[in-house]
Amino acid sequence: MKKAAVISAMVLAAALSFQGTWAREPVAGEAAPVSEAAYTYDNKVSGLTMVIPGNRVENEKSSPAVYQAFLPDEGISLSILSRAYGQPYSEGKMKEQAREAQKFLQENIKKSGEKPVSMKSVETKAGRALRAETKGQGEDGNFSVIRYLFLRQEGTAMISFTMKEEDVKRNRPLVENMVNSLSFYTPMQKVSVKGTAYTYDIPSSMQVDYDPPVAPGHVLVAGNHLLMTGVAALPISENREFSFLPSSLASLSDKEKADIESHFRAKLASESSGKYVKNVTFLFDSFHGLPGLKLDFDDQGDHNTSYIFVKDGKYISFDYIYNVKEKTYADQVIAQSAASISL
Repeated sequence: MKKAAVISAMVLAAALSFQGTWAREPVAGEAAPVSEAAYTYDNKVSGLTMVIPGNRVENEKSSPAVYQAFLPDEGISLSILSRAYGQPYSEGKMKEQAREAQKFLQENIKKSGEKPVSMKSVETKAGRALRAETKGQGEDGNFSVIRYLFLRQEGTAMISFTMKEEDVKRNRPLVENMVNSLSFYTPMQKVSVKGTAYTYDIPSSMQVDYDPPVAPGHVLVAGNHLLMTGVAALPISENREFSFLPSSLASLSDKEKADIESHFRAKLASESSGKYVKNVTFLFDSFHGLPGLKLDFDDQGDHNTSYIFVKDGKYISFDYIYNVKEKTYADQVIAQSAASISL
């Protein structure tokens, strides 16, 4: 894997060159100061949020790739550099990615002329990060930089804090609080289910296909390298295989639930890969205000999750499938996607 595939060289270079020149009062051309108790920076392009002090001076040239602000009360120059990959990396690629990123960061710090103080892997509320601390000398004297580099399957983020060397001890608790307020999410796109008023959100990295035949019984399929999803919206009167379903999945008796489970088990067993299906589970519940059924099962190394509803005489199923090795990525994406289902 090339280093450029781990983290953008141009973005990292911007982060490193920025440090020695912005640890001072803002200059002409920057945005006016903004004051409030706290501010939540939310980058919907890369899927990142972080709470920072409300009293800040933002660089008017900030973009989704690079956010810069000066915190006058603390004397901190803040830089948030983040990007989402076009496609997520597999779990198996992450160790290699982390090794390359650490090497790349070390090389670029050396080129910047800053003196390394420490570099280690640390655990934060947003996940594991590589934390590097350096010292340098700029136009306004000695400065220190604390950098946090986050590597995720969906992208990278570099959070940098530059300040006068003598202010590090005083500012360290605030820096750690800001980093612990950091959270990541999957950038999403809202898609419509063809021929219906239904919508749901899926990762922005997914390509959507409506052209038939997209998949048996499905009017939409989409996917990226790690996860596939699709939606079936079939009139029950025209599809006898679902005639066992009631007009609604709300307020079902135990007997009705057992009958539905029995029919779905028989349906799975009758399919071509039925003999490989295992770990079948059913959950009848209200999903974000919608009475439905969550069906899970494993099939030859893949895991299938379906959120099933009955409405307007239709069998409606929002389906997700992924390799069991990608469970960590898939579970959080599916939770985010399922929460957006609108019928």
